[in-house]
Amino acid sequence: MTTAPVPAGPAHPAAPYPRSVNGLGTAAAVLLGLTALAFLALFLGSWSDYQLLSDHVNGRVGEEAYWESYRGRIWSSVLPTLLAIPLVIAAGISWMTWLHRARTNAGVLSPHYPFRYSPGFSVVGMIVPFANLWWSRPILEDVCRGSSPHAPADDLVRLVRTWWGIVIASTVVSIVGQPLFPIRTLTYAPDGTLVDGGREALSSFFGVAVLNTVLAIAFAASIAVFATIVRRVSALQTAQLFPAR
Repeated sequence: MTTAPVPAGPAHPAAPYPRSVNGLGTAAAVLLGLTALAFLALFLGSWSDYQLLSDHVNGRVGEEAYWESYRGRIWSSVLPTLLAIPLVIAAGISWMTWLHRARTNAGVLSPHYPFRYSPGFSVVGMIVPFANLWWSRPILEDVCRGSSPHAPADDLVRLVRTWWGIVIASTVVSIVGQPLFPIRTLTYAPDGTLVDGGREALSSFFGVAVLNTVLAIAFAASIAVFATIVRRVSALQTAQLFPAR
């Protein structure tokens, strides 16, 4: 008598494996801080451009000296930009890796929490232009709540919403503010005397400098709040998943 083999049940996916985020959290926070400093230097440099044009419009700097200095400023801004690019790339890679691990760990800590997005989508949702402005808040809120299964995470969620509010506000200000300060044309007499366009150009340069300053402050504030979120979530997960560390 032979016995028919019992059919195998459906295969279950392997349980997610928690991984430490503490070192990644530190790296992401440091790189984000360095990125903020690099962009602050670029944004605040617009005040130097305004001061140079003011000297030119008010007759303290001649035509040739102004344009020679202005061209030099343009080229000197290339180096900080080149330095900022690898910082942005490194910061983006570090915090996206952190986010994937943090979301995975949150799922391990709170398996019954109704997460709205998977670890993979949490990363993709953060890098899709414009849509990430909407997805970023629920993604980070879920990570914060899932990382604190035994206590409310309301303070962390408030930090996420503060960060999100700063990002949304600065994005709106940038989109609305940029068209308000168009490029102006300077007109000169044959002897090199500035005869038209100077005051309008000076007004535009001043507006750009003020706008860039507001955006720089908002950018620095958002980075500071975001780095705080990263470090606090990292500390929560490390204390529960890797207490020996």
